Amino acid sequence: MPMIHSFSCKNFYSFGELTTIDFEVNNNALQNDGYFKTTSGSRLSKIETVIGPNASGKTNLLKVLPFLKWLVVDSFNAKPESPVVVEPFAFGEAKNLPTELSVVFEVDGKVYTYSFELTQKRILTEKLVRSNFVKDKKGTQKIFSRRWDETQNHYVFEGSNFGLPKGFENLLRSNASVISSAARLNHIESQEIAKYWQNVETNVVAAGWTGDNLLPNRIPQWFETLIFYSNHDDLKKEAEKLLSRFDLGLSEIIFEKEKDQEGLTIKDVQARHLFKGKEYLLPVIYESSGTKQLFVLLKSILAALDKGSIAVVDEFDVNLHPEMVIALFDLFIHPETNPNNAQLLLSTHSHLLLSRLDKYQIMLVEKNENGVSEAWRLDEMSNVRSDENYYMKYIAGTYGAVPKI
Repeated sequence: MPMIHSFSCKNFYSFGELTTIDFEVNNNALQNDGYFKTTSGSRLSKIETVIGPNASGKTNLLKVLPFLKWLVVDSFNAKPESPVVVEPFAFGEAKNLPTELSVVFEVDGKVYTYSFELTQKRILTEKLVRSNFVKDKKGTQKIFSRRWDETQNHYVFEGSNFGLPKGFENLLRSNASVISSAARLNHIESQEIAKYWQNVETNVVAAGWTGDNLLPNRIPQWFETLIFYSNHDDLKKEAEKLLSRFDLGLSEIIFEKEKDQEGLTIKDVQARHLFKGKEYLLPVIYESSGTKQLFVLLKSILAALDKGSIAVVDEFDVNLHPEMVIALFDLFIHPETNPNNAQLLLSTHSHLLLSRLDKYQIMLVEKNENGVSEAWRLDEMSNVRSDENYYMKYIAGTYGAVPKI
């Protein structure tokens, strides 16, 4: 199964210095269902939870994986003259410096490290390294790399270990990744990597969280959710089962899918309610914000659980009751509901979740006096024990990353 080991960013939105979210833990982490062992022998967390005050940079930290998804999967679809849609830190000299991104991920027992340096003008460097494990010994192999040569005005490309077509380096574009480009040429390993990244589920885009104003026909996310459920009836039924379990008063979401000259449309979206043994249909627009939010959120959650991929969810708790938040959270913890070891990266203000986490599963984010976001995993702080009440200590301000009121 594919999984994320860690990822890092530097000069990315509000993050100036190198910042890492690490799912990998050692044997000091608790032996419970919150962790699992991979084919490569690594021990990873199923969950990383990002907490901190408003405007601290939580959403910006979550943007790394969705941006990498675009870079790995879809960047080749951009027009050749389009800029790279990356945002460096906006103030001081940093806005003129490259953004640095890297991610360590595993696909079918192969552990890759994929790294970039880039500006809005072009990708400056790109490198893919694969780790090999033979009889408990680890070796690394550079699969490919490219570097922009400013003096020669072209890329220096090395990729003899990747089996790319002859002359591939002449097809390289300044705004498209090697994997995205090679996958279009039916290169097998590139397609395998791109397929994994295609399965990254998220509600985060460049502008931030996409859950505002969740009304039918108002935002693409609602439309995309309905299209997804129309093509995955089993997951739609699972979502409806959970909606019913949470006692939200409805048993089914029904809608019609039509195709016309303007493309695919969804119409007549209604919620089926049971009242005193009778069924009633109401336009879904009359459902609560929490119900609509949950229906959309379950798309990312159930798809990730089904594929064993990762869900990146900002504002995990918005419009949801705290007990409902815990129930959704637990879907990733329990092996019965997460047999494929799907992962969840979330931001939340539901700090009660801290009482269900280990110190290796908590990321704290705050801005320093210069407006630069900083983040650290709780276990990186000294003298934090595994048996502490993280919830009580956090709200007391012991760990920092709390609002300054």
